[in-house]
Amino acid sequence: MITVAFLYAVLASTFIFAKKALAYARPFFLIGTRMLIAGSFLLGYQYFFNRKNFRIKKEDLWTFFRVSLYHVYFAYMLEFWALQYVSALKTTIIYSATPFIAAILAYFLLHERLSIRKVLGVIIGLCGIIPALLAQATGVEATLELHRISLPEVILLFAVISASYAWFIVSDLMKKNYSFGFINGVAMFAGGALSMITAVFTEGLASPVSHVGPFLGWLALLILCSNIIFYNLFSWLLKRYSITFLTFAGFLCPSFATLYEWLFMGGTITWHYFASLVLIILGLYIFYKDELKNIRAY
Repeated sequence: MITVAFLYAVLASTFIFAKKALAYARPFFLIGTRMLIAGSFLLGYQYFFNRKNFRIKKEDLWTFFRVSLYHVYFAYMLEFWALQYVSALKTTIIYSATPFIAAILAYFLLHERLSIRKVLGVIIGLCGIIPALLAQATGVEATLELHRISLPEVILLFAVISASYAWFIVSDLMKKNYSFGFINGVAMFAGGALSMITAVFTEGLASPVSHVGPFLGWLALLILCSNIIFYNLFSWLLKRYSITFLTFAGFLCPSFATLYEWLFMGGTITWHYFASLVLIILGLYIFYKDELKNIRAY
């Protein structure tokens, strides 16, 4: 459970790094550069330290291509485009749909059903984001914000669906004895290449980076925390927990993001965020009690 919390503490830090990096580079170019570097690093490590498994079987080529599309290309390209227009309030709400999307996908793809206790845990976790949302907007402004649905918000929802679906494909490949480092390396490199091609046609080649030094610094932190630590730790946790639980634990991410904003960006923490954190932890605990029955033994 502590490791799961650490996972999303790391992920929350990447939002700050991404925001800083975007101040110096165009979004699609940033995605392409980030994924190509991270993918090359992971594939290089696999080549030198696990070369005997450094190959893709012919019958799995299409599956790897799908991972590259859903895990990297669609998920990140759609998200970064939508975040230019979607408010923080709506973004939080849309991302809170992740565990429900994972549960629906698990039902259709894995025939996995949620117990009453798990459903209760998810409901409590969802309620946990309400106090935080109330802290961001109130009155008529909040009501209007919650009821407006725009194209960028729909696009962002598709990004969440893509990322959730990708973990099921990754899980299938891991069952075929592919290492997660290799799967992730192929997905990032191929997805990064597609992103860079898209950047060339949509953003052009003229001055994609305004200040190289700061950009490289924030990019390095982003790759280390997101592409290396988060993804590999997530894959390790997949051996112990279900995809549904791990995505549900993502409710913790906004709490950590709020803490980082207070520590490093001068934000204010009100009682709303403490109430959200308490409810989220309670929901996780209830869900986790049921999840213990499904943890795989080493």
